[in-house]
Amino acid sequence: MVFFVRQIFWGAIFLLAPNFLYATEPPPEKGYLPQLEKVDDLRLSNFKAFQHELKRLDEYSSRFDADESDYLNLLKASEATLLSNYHETPALLQNLLYRPANDVLRIRALALLVNSYVLAQNYANAFEYFEILLTEGHQLTDEKALVQRLGVIALLYIKLEKFDLAQYYLRDIHSLALSDINLCRLYTQKIEAMSAQAKQQDFDKESEFGFSLCQRTGEKIAAGFIIAEIVRYNVNQKHFAVAINSYENYRETLNTTNYSFLVAKVNALVSQAYFAENDMSKAESLAKEALLFSDTHPFSLPVILAAKSLYEIAKYQKKFQESLKYLELLNAAKTSYEKELSSQLLAYHLARGEIEVKNQRIALLDKDNELLSLQRNIYAQEVRQHRLLMLLLFVVLLIASFIAYRGMSGRKRFKKIAEFDQLTGISNRYHFNNLAKVALDYCELNAKPAALILFDLDYFKTINDNYGHAIGDWALQQVVKTCRNFMRNNDVFGRIGGEEFAVVLPGCHADKAALLAEICRDAISTIDTTESGYTFPISASFGVSSSDISGYQLKQLLADADLAMYRAKQSGRDQIATYTHLIDKAD
Repeated sequence: MVFFVRQIFWGAIFLLAPNFLYATEPPPEKGYLPQLEKVDDLRLSNFKAFQHELKRLDEYSSRFDADESDYLNLLKASEATLLSNYHETPALLQNLLYRPANDVLRIRALALLVNSYVLAQNYANAFEYFEILLTEGHQLTDEKALVQRLGVIALLYIKLEKFDLAQYYLRDIHSLALSDINLCRLYTQKIEAMSAQAKQQDFDKESEFGFSLCQRTGEKIAAGFIIAEIVRYNVNQKHFAVAINSYENYRETLNTTNYSFLVAKVNALVSQAYFAENDMSKAESLAKEALLFSDTHPFSLPVILAAKSLYEIAKYQKKFQESLKYLELLNAAKTSYEKELSSQLLAYHLARGEIEVKNQRIALLDKDNELLSLQRNIYAQEVRQHRLLMLLLFVVLLIASFIAYRGMSGRKRFKKIAEFDQLTGISNRYHFNNLAKVALDYCELNAKPAALILFDLDYFKTINDNYGHAIGDWALQQVVKTCRNFMRNNDVFGRIGGEEFAVVLPGCHADKAALLAEICRDAISTIDTTESGYTFPISASFGVSSSDISGYQLKQLLADADLAMYRAKQSGRDQIATYTHLIDKAD
């Protein structure tokens, strides 16, 4: 199950779980609501007892009235969700959604259905019902329904990284007269939403209150979540000493939660703080502890944070092979994490769009019906003409929109063909020259260094001759894909010849450019060519020039880098050479 889904599941359990047990009583002859409420309270505190009592009450369901039957189905749906039988939940909740006995049960059913669909990774349905949940239940006074509704809404918005919306729905929780336990559970969401954008003073005040509240009520996991957000907030604000101090003060409380995700997340965050404070030993130890979480959650937030810390530590210690390994792990985890978040955001926006379209259609139909009822007898002919005119305008608008779309897409396509290499997807020589000159002019104007890397694949003609041009094209694509992993967003990467490539590095000195060239050279030499159907070596020779010696003119930087690359090829290929005046004199 995906990390986001696990978080929703445990978050929902955490929000709704009571911390007390009820002794059950024999079912009465009539009036079963008190018995159902007691079973409801057992639901997440003692699941086995909940199942036993639910089964016992179900034997008397023939005596239930409408309210009691709906309540029983809500509890059965909760049981199915907790047992991961997500396909059973919607059918059990149908009557509560479309023929509810009361609003409280309907809102609780909506919240449970949203949670169930998210657990089943059916995001389209989840966010469709989520939008309904947002529009209903504002006037609720029932505490269970209130907490369930607000908890699911806030949790989903937090996972979608819409922290301002999560804060909006939790803004008035103090005025709801909730029990301390339920207030504590909602406070975990409030603190997490605040940590993304709150001012220091406001965050410190609210987090201190929430932590004290959860400590007082014995909610250890809730207190642990708040500790994690305190550490994360101070790391993000670069208050590293404060983050470390908070961790040391609350480490024992955190470990007593026995919640591996929570502990791993805090360890990874504190590792970044220790790194910033130059305590490499503790930073590395905590990051490696957090990375153990990857055994069961390979693409989770703790793994991303831990991999980032270990990559920065290894790079600082100049352990380049180790840093490359952690960089690859970091990229893989971030890609999967962001892909999952993107799919959820897409489903969210699609659901919102569909509901808005439905509402607009209903509004338009209502207006049309009202107009037709007023003018049916007198203006029948006028209505028909009006419809014909609207249809004609719609057709004209549709044609105009289609023509405009074709024109825009055509321009984008021609622009892409004109500026980008069709094989590798990076800039062609013309586009590279334009972008490189802009970058170099900026560096010269602002007195910033700049460097250029020029590299050429060794024996590329041999690959084409021995295996064919299709394999040669494949090799070029793999080289570009490999090198792109190590470049910044503002680096200018282009194919300037058949197997010749250049990279302009704004703000980069020659030594840093040489280090990047070495990383790319090593990565190219390790490309697995068996995927192409053949086994052959790939290597490249690199030349590096910089503005310190060659100035800021692209032509001179390319010429000097070419001399350096020529020297690398003379020295046996698969090497790097940096241009200096000594190379110029030697030539």
